Amino acid sequence: MQVIRHTTRRFHSRLRFPRLLAAITACLTALAEAAPAPAPAPAPAPAPPPPNIQAVSWLVVDGASEQILAEHNADAARQPASLTKLMTAYIVLRALRDGTLSWDEKVTVGVSDVAEVGSDEARMYLVPGQRVTVRRLVQGLIVASANDAALVLAERVGGSPAGFEQRMNDTARQIGMQHTRFTTPSGITTPGNHSTARDLSTLALRLTRDFPEYYGYSSEQRFSYGKFEKRNKNWLLGMDPSVDGLKTGHTAAAGYCIVATASRLQAAPTMKRRVFAVVLGAPTAAARISDAARLLNYAFSSYRDDAAAPSSGRHFITRPAGPGAGDAGRT
Repeated sequence: MQVIRHTTRRFHSRLRFPRLLAAITACLTALAEAAPAPAPAPAPAPAPPPPNIQAVSWLVVDGASEQILAEHNADAARQPASLTKLMTAYIVLRALRDGTLSWDEKVTVGVSDVAEVGSDEARMYLVPGQRVTVRRLVQGLIVASANDAALVLAERVGGSPAGFEQRMNDTARQIGMQHTRFTTPSGITTPGNHSTARDLSTLALRLTRDFPEYYGYSSEQRFSYGKFEKRNKNWLLGMDPSVDGLKTGHTAAAGYCIVATASRLQAAPTMKRRVFAVVLGAPTAAARISDAARLLNYAFSSYRDDAAAPSSGRHFITRPAGPGAGDAGRT
């Protein structure tokens, strides 16, 4: 009889344990369901509106992500004036890279190279028969915006003005400039020579990515050749140490134009950022400088770069800057 009682007690214990476990599980489930869900992360505040800009057409773009941060009339066809020389420089630098041209090569100035340059145009005062190194011509092209240098280089690289023009337009298509047509290597006002702020930003990004040595020329504040001396009209170079390019332009048809770029240290996450501003059709030389400065400062203070998710296929993404994430300093 004693043996039967012990067996019965063990049997009831086995029955009670699963019931207890089920009750505990039910209680934990109820508590979990009753607990409030974690609050979602707050959405980042939108970036403030861009500053007031006087130019007819403009755009500001991040150099790493290539995201357009703000724009106005960015697809309007405009005469680009000497911003055309960005493409001239691209083709010349590509020829130097490919070995069909060398920095120390001396090029003979032709009669037509000088005759086609008006007395009111930017130039480095070349004379027919003069032999000038490619390096000095490139300096004159970029720093002094010399039209005679543009024509000499175009003749040497393209074989003829028409040959160089064809290269300019073929290259424009290749790099994604869909609304641009070049009819001159210098940017003087000619029928059919036109571009857009968006296309010029594409050119600026590609030029500096493929040929970072361009900055070594576009950051020079002065150019001298013989008795000729000229200050770079990108006055931001003397005002903001973070600015190192790229090119100015002006004609009566184009107004005052500039593609400006700067590189600054971002606070959080800490990294170097580069921004490009394109300004077309500003009313004065001073206005194009102030417009470009406002756009650069806006992009650095209102946005930040972050590493992009690997699945995105991009290296960086640009977002509105949170507190303490903007411009950390100008370097």
